[in-house]
Amino acid sequence: MTQDTRQQPANGDEERGGISLRGGGLFTSGVLMLIAVVVMFDSVEHGIGWDVAGPQPGYFPFYIGLLMLLSCLGTSLWTLRHWSEGRGRLTTKSEFRRVRNVFLPIAAYVVLMFFVGMYVAGALFLAWFMWRLAEPGKRHPLWKILLISISVPLATYFIFTVWFEVTLYAGPFADF
Repeated sequence: MTQDTRQQPANGDEERGGISLRGGGLFTSGVLMLIAVVVMFDSVEHGIGWDVAGPQPGYFPFYIGLLMLLSCLGTSLWTLRHWSEGRGRLTTKSEFRRVRNVFLPIAAYVVLMFFVGMYVAGALFLAWFMWRLAEPGKRHPLWKILLISISVPLATYFIFTVWFEVTLYAGPFADF
């Protein structure tokens, strides 16, 4: 097992927070197993056998999902079997907070995209990041936030929908 060479924080409270290597490994394996099951389930609907033309559309995705499921299951079982060996930290409390501050808006963007479309969700996402996650003491002025968060989705619309004729999901604003 490799040794963690990162410098440890001087604050003892900071060291107790965050995610352990074991917890991070089990969580990642669990998420990947869930994805593998979804892939396998969807593949069964498309057919996973052989017909006169060869493999059906779900054949290869099903077996890739099965291999993924088995490897993640193996990783989870290995982690549980060697539980006492994995006492290191994957992240500290402050590192986890930084990841969370990026992940939650991305997840909100993905969910919001289904309701208001990619362009409006993208504008809100850009505005949020510019307003909320700017460097401390270096906040962006409101005019700059509005200019960028509106012009980037607008440019994306013209590049893809108008010039390349590739329609991206615009939600309820598709008729405008």
